[in-house]
Amino acid sequence: MFSVVIPLYNKELSIKNTIQSVLDQSFQDLEIVVINDVSTDNSVEVMNVFNDERIRLIHQQNQGVSAARNRGIEEAKFEWIALLDADDLWKQDHLETFVNLIEKYPNHLFFASSFEYSTPRESIINRPGVEDYEIEDYFKESLTEHLVCTDVVVIKKKCFETEKYNEDFVRGEDIDLWTRLARKYKIIKSNKVTAIYRTEAENRSDSNVLDIRKTFFRDVDLSRMKNKFEKKYFKKLMFTKLKYYAVKKEWNNFFYLLRKFI
Repeated sequence: MFSVVIPLYNKELSIKNTIQSVLDQSFQDLEIVVINDVSTDNSVEVMNVFNDERIRLIHQQNQGVSAARNRGIEEAKFEWIALLDADDLWKQDHLETFVNLIEKYPNHLFFASSFEYSTPRESIINRPGVEDYEIEDYFKESLTEHLVCTDVVVIKKKCFETEKYNEDFVRGEDIDLWTRLARKYKIIKSNKVTAIYRTEAENRSDSNVLDIRKTFFRDVDLSRMKNKFEKKYFKKLMFTKLKYYAVKKEWNNFFYLLRKFI
């Protein structure tokens, strides 16, 4: 039922626990598609400890995480795509939660549960006391909550026939994809926490040191947005980034983004 797509690049300290968290699922109708993006550490050797025919390790030339995820989705055998980063973890009932959601909302194609950080942080529940619900306006509700994270989405494979990860983006490729999909499909959101985002994992990326043209901000055009909440959502993201660039005196990125903002 589920194809679990995991991009792998230099995660030798994490990948074993990540894979094990998938194998430990209470719902077992799955395959695991790991795309090795030419890891230079012992990630592949660590993978060899598993002897499970449901795990497929596919190697590709170093093309980045977006290309790895796109390749994994293309290789997937099942109709439902579940995404997971190579350094994060699922709780045992993660996939079972989505089975129940899919049965409850049979006409929907995009589902998301909730996650928690491995280190203490304040969490926001979008609708306290509600188990699951349809997100009426993704951009409006994203103003107050981080609704979607890679580790907690399940999407029908056919959705990726028209919307794929943008392989030009080094960072923010997930935000770019969620917003494009959210314009087309209603998202069913569960408040149930089923995944753990490991803040202490190795090689966590820092998008702030990059040329902003390599991020999703490159394609943001406020003048073309008809949804007022979509415009407000992106302006909030841009304003936060502008403040950061000003503090760090990264003026090339600052003025490039400022021209978009105004």
